[in-house]
Amino acid sequence: MSDSVEQPRPSQGDGYDLSRFLPQRSFGLKLILVCMLALLMAIPAGFVWMVIYSRASDAQAAVAEVAALRGGPQDLMGPAITVPFDREVVVSVNNVNQVQTQVGRMVLYPETGTVDARLAAEIRRRGLHDVPTYRADVDFVATFNPARVAQEAPTGAHLRWNEARVYVSMSDLRGAKDARVLVGGQILELSPVESAAADTFSRPSVMPGLLGAPLGWSAEPIGNFQATARLTVSGAQRVTLAAFARDTTINLTGDWASPSFDGGVLPDQRQVTKQGFTATWRIPFLARGAPGVGVDLSFDTLTASSPGVSLLDEGNPYQSVERALKYAPMFIGLVFLAYFLFEATSRVRAHPAQYVLVGLAQTVFYMLLLSIAEITGFNVAFLVASVATVSALSFYAGAVFGSRAAMAKAFIVFSALYGLIYVLMRMEDYALLVGSIASFTAIAGTMWMTRKLDWYGVGRSSAPSQASAA
Repeated sequence: MSDSVEQPRPSQGDGYDLSRFLPQRSFGLKLILVCMLALLMAIPAGFVWMVIYSRASDAQAAVAEVAALRGGPQDLMGPAITVPFDREVVVSVNNVNQVQTQVGRMVLYPETGTVDARLAAEIRRRGLHDVPTYRADVDFVATFNPARVAQEAPTGAHLRWNEARVYVSMSDLRGAKDARVLVGGQILELSPVESAAADTFSRPSVMPGLLGAPLGWSAEPIGNFQATARLTVSGAQRVTLAAFARDTTINLTGDWASPSFDGGVLPDQRQVTKQGFTATWRIPFLARGAPGVGVDLSFDTLTASSPGVSLLDEGNPYQSVERALKYAPMFIGLVFLAYFLFEATSRVRAHPAQYVLVGLAQTVFYMLLLSIAEITGFNVAFLVASVATVSALSFYAGAVFGSRAAMAKAFIVFSALYGLIYVLMRMEDYALLVGSIASFTAIAGTMWMTRKLDWYGVGRSSAPSQASAA
């Protein structure tokens, strides 16, 4: 028998196992791991954002499809008059003076103008998407001063009053239902203006729906005269009304409960109720940014900054869900923090895989919210999705930590958290403020609750006792 003593075999990885230098139950390391998992959960949240973007693009395609049938956003302008002229000018060609005939148009806007517009809204549905559309009846009353044409005409101009025309416009003729104009007691028949002629007054991309009629004059009219017009159009989402006169008053009413007043000027007076809205603008000559008469004036100078209203779709869930998804890492971190506090105050330890499952449940919440909101509307969808998610997280907390008290605490905490999510979805302007206050409160509360916690864990403190027992 050999006297040699068998040396003990080194344990696998002896000298390389770093775990023996780390606290075995360190809450500090566990908190760092939880924070890393919360950041990693932003990856599946990014995939959810891609789904939201795709669905929002489908909604925009539905809006474009309905707009192609109903007329789209409409930009409306009241009557304006043009008077062609020609004059002889001397030009130098190869150092030789030549007389050439120059042609142009004098554009005359009304002295005063009043617009009375009435919108009747209607929801059109394409697939799962609702598109706000409307029918608008718009009456224009204008007072013209023809003497301004001769006063502002170029020197030597010969005004051809027998070719004078009156024009009104809408941005999309596909929505035209009726168009009438009455000048000096005479009803005129309007017809679309050819593209080549329309280019003289505006860019086709801005105002392709120009309607005109000859006035039938033989000479310059004497004194001021009145003209009236009515446009009946259908459109989608938005309507604007140009300040077509030197001094314009616009009265707009509609039966849509969530209007957004936009354009170049906000209304002087407005009232919004659940039954609809009313708004009034007064735009004086100095504020409209265009002359009252001139040579070859462009109509799109007026329509580019026209006051108007957009019909907001409050049932559109995409903006609200996308806004909340921007704060998804913060909310996932807050839920993880709550689980960590439950773990720190109990004897049960949660596995990182359980934190991952909690994070995935929160990510699925946004998918559930979006899919239900497309069918039932946002408020009902949020109630269903939040109740389901809070219930799942609370029951799971009770199962993981083996306590009904933990389940009850989790239900209260997560209910408050998802209530905060709803506030962020609805408060666009104050979302950052609310989110910052909530995050600070959560961190401050965690600091207070863990002020006496042994962050190095019980492993280090229990080691000596284990050694003495051996």
